[in-house]
Amino acid sequence: MNHTAFTCGIATFLLCLAISCNLHAQELKISDYSSLKPEDYTNITLPPLDVLFENAKQGAVYKLADVEEQLQQRMLKKEKRAWLGFFSLRGSYQYGMFGNDATYSDVTTPIINTYTTAAQNSYNVGGGINIPLDALFDLSARVKRQKLNIRSAELQKEMKFDEMKKEIIILYATATAQLNVLKLRSEAIILANAQYAITEKDFTNGTIDSAVLSIEKGRQSSALEAFESSRSELNKSLMILEVITHTPILK
Repeated sequence: MNHTAFTCGIATFLLCLAISCNLHAQELKISDYSSLKPEDYTNITLPPLDVLFENAKQGAVYKLADVEEQLQQRMLKKEKRAWLGFFSLRGSYQYGMFGNDATYSDVTTPIINTYTTAAQNSYNVGGGINIPLDALFDLSARVKRQKLNIRSAELQKEMKFDEMKKEIIILYATATAQLNVLKLRSEAIILANAQYAITEKDFTNGTIDSAVLSIEKGRQSSALEAFESSRSELNKSLMILEVITHTPILK
């Protein structure tokens, strides 16, 4: 792995880690729709679409695309400083005690050993220039390529956001229609319950037979079943909408 790829990998990891921690801290709590009563659905009002679009930017999909764009921006700064790689500086410094051990002798003098020490320090500074021609002539092209990478990351983020908006619109339209249907079916339940109560009273008084009571009971059950089916689909749409947009629907 070359140095550029390694640097890119580290930067991506750190940015993704930061976003992951941020997302974990901002984790959305989904509303509890299971405790709603039929009449509670009449009070549900969906937020405006522009609010949902803006809040959707807090989601992981959009933030991941944003991280990629930030990474490419940082890589552009690195490419603009690539010419610094042609130059190098070096230096060193040493300090210590240096010793000198000497022996002297001749035909008339016995062997004499001497040992001397002294504190010394030394340093050196230098530099160098190494300019590969292929890298030199590729400097401007590398910057242009990185600018294209940034534009590509921007377009990828826009595409992902457009896809999110399309999904939000579909869920929004579905939830709106299901709310209207649920309100009608809620009214149907009220009427079915009232009619069954009247029929049950008539059956108790002996004015109708069990067959009529059974028919009204079936109508009541059908109305309730239709309501529960619509409520289940609506709850699913609303919960998915909350997840995608990071927006609580229930107040």
